[in-house]
Amino acid sequence: MKFTPAKVPEGINYSQSNPIKEFLLLGSGVLAVILLIVFLLGSLLDWSSKFIPFSYESAMAEPFVQEYVDEYGKGSAEVSQYLQGLADEIAPLMSLNEDIQLTLHYVDNETINGMATLGGHIFIFRGLLEKLPSENALVALLAHEIAHVKLRHPVKALSKGVSIALLMAVVSGQSNTDVTGLLSNTSQLAFLGFSRSQEQAADDEAIAVSQRYYQHLQGAHELFAILLAESEQATLDTISWFRSHPEVSARINNVAELANNNGWQQHGQSTPIPNHIIEQLAQDKAAFQLKKH
Repeated sequence: MKFTPAKVPEGINYSQSNPIKEFLLLGSGVLAVILLIVFLLGSLLDWSSKFIPFSYESAMAEPFVQEYVDEYGKGSAEVSQYLQGLADEIAPLMSLNEDIQLTLHYVDNETINGMATLGGHIFIFRGLLEKLPSENALVALLAHEIAHVKLRHPVKALSKGVSIALLMAVVSGQSNTDVTGLLSNTSQLAFLGFSRSQEQAADDEAIAVSQRYYQHLQGAHELFAILLAESEQATLDTISWFRSHPEVSARINNVAELANNNGWQQHGQSTPIPNHIIEQLAQDKAAFQLKKH
């Protein structure tokens, strides 16, 4: 019997699959799972943030608030007391939870900004105060920041920051110690910006408060007019702030829309910021510029 060997198929020693392609598919699948987990975790943290006791939020805020004040400098007590007094006047109009405590900080810095963070701490910078033409505009600004506190936006931003930190830790393969250190650095996470939808919600609250306090919306119009002018000449230092907020023109249109829908008066008499506050701001500016030189 004659033995005839079978013909060896071509390519038997070569894999038909592409290892690079398989690696990319596997990596994409793993990344998709990680992103899904982080998204679900972020959503859970965002939903559960409203159940976090405000007292816990306040305790968590204390260390980095003091660090922030030390870094940027504490402004004059006179201006801080004035801001605190205004905030205390309009807070009852905003249906805040009883456990929420507001603490206003005047920052003697030329930055054009105002912001709310954990524990009811609100920072108002001299650079923005100097631009405001009236107390009406200041009330609109304060109401906007207080609305962030009322709606628990700072702790939701912290939850978002934790989710991002966890994602970065997983992707970069950081150790447990590194992750703990990253999450404990709340001073960075707590100052993350708010989403545009959160800014919109704060605007709506501020406009309504302006109506309740003055019976017209002159202050909201003045505030957004200032922000519009600043956005048109935004620098590298401020452009990220404007990007995180709705378009200023849309915010102005929102004032008119809410006024029309609710029968609110859009314009009225402005109340000036007290002269002694204007004078103190001027003194602070002169001293600040002298210190720079």
